[in-house]
Order: sequence, then C-alpha cells, then structure tokens
Amino acid sequence: MNSRILSGWLLIVGPLAILTAFLMWPTSAETAQEELLELAKNPSTSIAVMALFITGITLLFCGLSIASRAIDESKWSSLSVVSGILFPLVIPIMMGSVGLNFGAVRLFETSPESASAIYLTGYHLTDVADLLMGISFVFFAVALVDQFKDSLRRGIGFLYLIIGVVHIISVFAQEDAMDIAAWMGMFIVSIAFGVVVLRAKASNN
Repeated sequence: MNSRILSGWLLIVGPLAILTAFLMWPTSAETAQEELLELAKNPSTSIAVMALFITGITLLFCGLSIASRAIDESKWSSLSVVSGILFPLVIPIMMGSVGLNFGAVRLFETSPESASAIYLTGYHLTDVADLLMGISFVFFAVALVDQFKDSLRRGIGFLYLIIGVVHIISVFAQEDAMDIAAWMGMFIVSIAFGVVVLRAKASNN
C-alpha cells in the first residue's frame, strides 16, 4: 500500500476510534478522583475503552508521522522532518499514561489510596504529551502551508497551526475547555486531512 494512502486511512480511523472511546468515557466526572471512581465500577469495560483509546492514538500519530515524511522538498520542508520524529514520541507517553490507568482501575478495589495516586500520575502525564503535540503540529502546519498552494490543504495547515498553539497554551493555562477544543479540533481536522489525502491520491490514479 502506498504510504500516502496508508496515512490517509490512519488519519481517519485513528480519530474515529478515539472519539468512540470518548463517547464511552464517564463525562460526568469533574476530577481525576471522580473519574477513577466511575471507571472502577466496571473495570473490564473501562480497560477495553482505554485500549480502544490508545489504539486510536497509535493509528493517528503513525498517520501524522507518515504524512510528515511524505511532504516533498520545499522551503520549510525540514520542519516536517522534525514533526515526523516528534509525532511518534506521543505514543509511548500516552501508552505510559494509559498503562498507569489500567493499574489504578485494577488496584482500586483492594487499595483505593494507592490506586488514586497512580491514576493521578497517569492523568497528568498527558500534560507532557500536550506540549509535544503542540510543537509537532506547529512544525507540521508550517511545512504543510508551504508545500501546498490550494486553499483546502493550506486551510488544513492553518487549522493545524491553531491546534498546535492551543495545545501549547493549554499546558500552561490549564483550562479544560481549551484542552478539549485542542483535542476535538485535532480529531476533526485530521479526519478531514485524511479524506483530502485519499481523494488526491484517487484523482492522480
């Protein structure tokens, strides 16, 4: 399979898997402690949802890395080389976070205090991922805008730039609404970019 076709499918399937996991997540919880309490009510289902989430994250950031490496030589294409390296680094960080969450959910019944401490660590490990994602998206967006001249793909590049900046700001501002906007924007724009990549490849055949 051509790498661009692969990246297009990954950019679509990854976010859809994550969004499905989000729909099954306990949205009523306002704190990490409350979230853990809800997840611990049904450990098997919660672990399955987290497994779906990390699968989606892996697919999405593999797709973004491949898309970065597929950008042709241009003035700012060297930035896409950096984003192609940084995007995959998000995966082990998120896996570490989800792995801690797995352990916390399983441990909660026998040791609630230890489980809470572990879950809180995993919960805030994603702050590092937000910073890494922000930098990666900014670099990728600049290379994307420089690479393409059509308004659609340049528009996606500018949206990725905004998403990257919001990811970075959310690390320091610690505003839940801003963090949610950055993540949801990342999913929607990535799906749109995946569709554009597949359509462009189909039209060239």
